[in-house]
Amino acid sequence: MNPLQGKILDVIKGSVTTVTLFLAFVYLPVVGTIPGLFASAPAAFYAVKRGRGTGVAVVLASCAILLGVGDPAATAIYLLQAGVLSLALPEFLLRNKGGARSVIYSVAVTIAVLLVAAVVYGMATGADLHAKISKGVQTSINQTSQIYQKAGVKGDELKALQDSMHQAGQLVITIYPALVTVAYGMIACMNLMLLAGIAARLRMPLYVGDFRKYKNPEPLIWLLIVAGFGTLVPETVVHLAFLNVLIVLGAVYSAQGFAIISFFFRKLQVPVFIRLLATLLLIFQPMMVLAVAALGVFDLWADFRSPNKQENL
Repeated sequence: MNPLQGKILDVIKGSVTTVTLFLAFVYLPVVGTIPGLFASAPAAFYAVKRGRGTGVAVVLASCAILLGVGDPAATAIYLLQAGVLSLALPEFLLRNKGGARSVIYSVAVTIAVLLVAAVVYGMATGADLHAKISKGVQTSINQTSQIYQKAGVKGDELKALQDSMHQAGQLVITIYPALVTVAYGMIACMNLMLLAGIAARLRMPLYVGDFRKYKNPEPLIWLLIVAGFGTLVPETVVHLAFLNVLIVLGAVYSAQGFAIISFFFRKLQVPVFIRLLATLLLIFQPMMVLAVAALGVFDLWADFRSPNKQENL
């Protein structure tokens, strides 16, 4: 098989895999969520393996297939959810930016494209996107409430659940910009881990760096401090803006905290089952993530991993 035929075959395999993962996400809301998170991986992999042109070809072919079997809306969702990320992530990896910077830069590019798309859509249709998001959250709350009612939950117990869901819904409406940003960051990290694992197995040259040494730039702490004080401003718009920034920075410092924990897990040769228990604790006790973020913040002064200053990835 000559190189051109190999590239064509890779484009076909990549696009078919991408569409399968994405359609699983669309048509299987619960079961398909996990495979849908990796819809960026095929194009990113072939971009690393064959070059940027092959990655772009996989994305374009995936869009063509989605237009054929779905509708323009599904194609637009694919591009915003996975397509941009599948091109941006390998681009920065190929530029040897390392895993941490590649995730941050690719998420920034994806969010920028998402904002532009939202502005263009709003101007073209006159739609109030914030109102649509609020309506969507309210609809989800009503559907969940109906599920509980059908399950036999009634009276004060049902009312308490509804009140809790409404409070959570209001919180989501308030901080959805931060939630979207953090979600894209997690998706990018998951795809990076998968890509790095495949590259290592196939012995493909890919510079990712050592996550255990990850450290945020020191000046970032000032933005965290400003955002913290900014949430005290009574002006609603200013308060919400700083609150969303604070949440995103909290996630960034949580990543540094996880890097510290991972460093000591390996240094102390902690057994796998204890690592699994710690992971489950973080999943089922989300407040523990605040402690991890605090660990990342205090690493600026304590420098837990070494008496010498660690180099940022």
